[in-house]
Amino acid sequence: MRERIIEDRVFGLEGTIPPRPILSRASRSFDLLSARVEGADAVYAAEGTVNHPPLVFLHGWGASHKFWKHAFSAFAPRWRCVAPDFPGFGLSGKPDRDYSIEALAAWVGSFLDALRLPKATLVGHSMGGTIALLFALSRPDRVERLAVSNPVVEGRTAFSFRTRLLAAPGIRGLLFLASRMRRLRRWVTRNFSHVQALEEELAEDVVRGTFRSAIGSLESLLSADLGPRLGGLSVPTLSIGTDRDLLVAPDQAEKVPAGTHAVIRDCGHIPMVERPAEFNRVLDDWLRESS
Repeated sequence: MRERIIEDRVFGLEGTIPPRPILSRASRSFDLLSARVEGADAVYAAEGTVNHPPLVFLHGWGASHKFWKHAFSAFAPRWRCVAPDFPGFGLSGKPDRDYSIEALAAWVGSFLDALRLPKATLVGHSMGGTIALLFALSRPDRVERLAVSNPVVEGRTAFSFRTRLLAAPGIRGLLFLASRMRRLRRWVTRNFSHVQALEEELAEDVVRGTFRSAIGSLESLLSADLGPRLGGLSVPTLSIGTDRDLLVAPDQAEKVPAGTHAVIRDCGHIPMVERPAEFNRVLDDWLRESS
């Protein structure tokens, strides 16, 4: 039998791709690192050899790098996987700053600078998908390819009545405080996932942000209107939607003028957690075809 080299974990080897099927288990091998970005500490997960092409994962509202743990196991063998916690979320610093999606899109550029990445393939979910779209529109020279999943394109029509009610002034403040209690946190996050209840480890990310970061970014999402600008999207793009999303209307993913659209069936808002094997397959197929 001819020997087949799969991976060199130190240097990487050009043209060596692991055999399929790709793994979709929760990775326990990533490193947690930090960098100074726009005057505050940015914590990020990293896995894969440094000279492989960078694949940067951007999380959604009330989330963190942990939501990408199933993707890391799938893509780290041939990509340099990086998943930052946005400022004000997860383990990153909580500075007194602008938390609008436009400001967070500019932060992505600063984060890439800090890691000395002139260009990267971006994968964004929910708010992270909206931010990735904004960054690709403003800096297409820095985006190799773009994949988004359940992004908010038009905030006016994106959210359910329940989500808008919970985000109303007065109610949102009470819920922010109440979500510190586990039982109420489970109620707040019950629509985050369709396939199974959100793991407590992930649900806890909702309360890791500050009131300023959580509400500032949410208000910005509610007023988002990317539609008029999306005609200028010039990078190869994949848009992944789901059919059981109770947070963001499924038609939002359809509004993205992507070269490739995919729908993951019987899945809620977070396909990389609810249906990781299917999500990774769709993303992997597109990455191979568009390379």
